[in-house]
Amino acid sequence: MALLGLGRAGKFHIQSIQSIPGINLRCVVDVDESLAKRLAKDLECDYSTSAEGPLGQADVDAVIVASPTHAHYGQIQAALEAGKPVFTEKPLGSSLKEIDTCFGLAKRSGLPLFVGFNRRFDPSFSSLARGVKEGQVGVLQMLRVTSRDSPLPTMDYIRTSHGIFHDCIVHDFDMLRFITGKDPVEIYSVGSSFVEGIGALGDLDNVLVALRYDDGLIASIDVNRFASYGYDQRIEAFGSKGMLQAENRSPVSTVLSSDEGVLRPTIEQSFPTRYREAYREELTAFSDCLREDAPVPVTHEDVRMSFILSELGEQSHREARPLRVSEHPAFDDLQEKVPEA
Repeated sequence: MALLGLGRAGKFHIQSIQSIPGINLRCVVDVDESLAKRLAKDLECDYSTSAEGPLGQADVDAVIVASPTHAHYGQIQAALEAGKPVFTEKPLGSSLKEIDTCFGLAKRSGLPLFVGFNRRFDPSFSSLARGVKEGQVGVLQMLRVTSRDSPLPTMDYIRTSHGIFHDCIVHDFDMLRFITGKDPVEIYSVGSSFVEGIGALGDLDNVLVALRYDDGLIASIDVNRFASYGYDQRIEAFGSKGMLQAENRSPVSTVLSSDEGVLRPTIEQSFPTRYREAYREELTAFSDCLREDAPVPVTHEDVRMSFILSELGEQSHREARPLRVSEHPAFDDLQEKVPEA
């Protein structure tokens, strides 16, 4: 594989690749030549400062796009046009038109286009989703998702992140679809900013989203850019027969109980360690798409819906009112069911 981008996403993909038998790095790409050259030497692979080189190599079987957000769309198109299957970090593009263009190109080329919604591959979250689908909680009535970041991202990152809905909450929208297998009919968002720098950029760092489904199910998402106690990632599914919970993880499980009370270890501090297994499993799934012609687990329709809900969430907050999903301009496309790539 060729890896495009050696920032924080690229680095954990390197760790995953090194742990998966049968996947090897042929080339690393980054605009920072000294970084690319140094890592290539350590990893015993080629390097380049642009994607054109590895996309033209016959011994590159697939491409991982982990570059800065603004580069994704162009690099995905270039890779598919070069006949290379693509694994990409989200977002795939900055509009539905870009999303549809990429999936349309992948379909015409007969190539896998795999969008990395990694939380689907987390052992705890996938177990919860499986339990809901198997009826362990009976009729699902309420679904709660909590995602609070740690550490606080830099303002440089926030500035180019496309906002908290498209950068963070899009993952939670995808989890709702993954767990329930359906889409809401109404969405209402409220948000605020407690971090001065984020507010100055016109973004939010504290958001609550409520979603209503046509069968009575109610879902909520609460998101914050910074939790002082660690990377807080939890899901609770409540139904007529009981409740399933996916709780936070700690690096160690040792608990001290004494006359002073109960002392538990801190939870994981950031996403690379919390989702280590998820990053590995999603690349393994991508490998299965290439080797065994397995279907891509995150579909065109999945990606479109997460993007649409992110847009509606922003609009709901901006207009201070609940919105019907049918109010989105692309609603008719959803009704027609977008063909799978």
